[in-house]
Amino acid sequence: MVIDEGQLVLDEFVEGVFRLIIEHHHRRVVELDLTLAQAQILRILRRESLSTGKLRISAPAVTQLTDRLTRKALIYRKPVEGDRRMVLLSLTVPGKALVDGFRRHRNEVFAEALGHLNQRDRSDVVAALRTISWALGVPTSQPTGAEPQVATDAHRPPDSPAEASKLTAGPKPAPVTKRIRMEWD
Repeated sequence: MVIDEGQLVLDEFVEGVFRLIIEHHHRRVVELDLTLAQAQILRILRRESLSTGKLRISAPAVTQLTDRLTRKALIYRKPVEGDRRMVLLSLTVPGKALVDGFRRHRNEVFAEALGHLNQRDRSDVVAALRTISWALGVPTSQPTGAEPQVATDAHRPPDSPAEASKLTAGPKPAPVTKRIRMEWD
């Protein structure tokens, strides 16, 4: 099988981004005395509070994980009405600040990398990332000053007739379900 240029570029890009993000993320996690599993739970909880049953990990693992995050004052637990076995997990103010700090740091690392590009290339990269995010089913923001685009069907409007011919019928694939890999500390 011959690997085309697009696959090669994608492999190199993904490897480079993963290396960059993981190195910076891991360094920050170690500084804050968190495991990667704890950091992942914090990231998930930043979007919304969740009941322990939605984490898809065993009850003993949830208990151990949440006990440690509670002791660090990063999350709080609240009983779920009507189900005494379930607990709602939410971030505390320091927990939200911690996750926001991770994001700020990640964005600074990415901005530094983009700083090596000229303005046109930076704009092209941002536009391509927005398009890729859309294709992956990730909600994206509109560029500053842009009018919101409203899709009238299930597909992103094609930029040209050639692109229109590449679109397939049918709904967009469902987003990937989240899984958490537990690492004991």
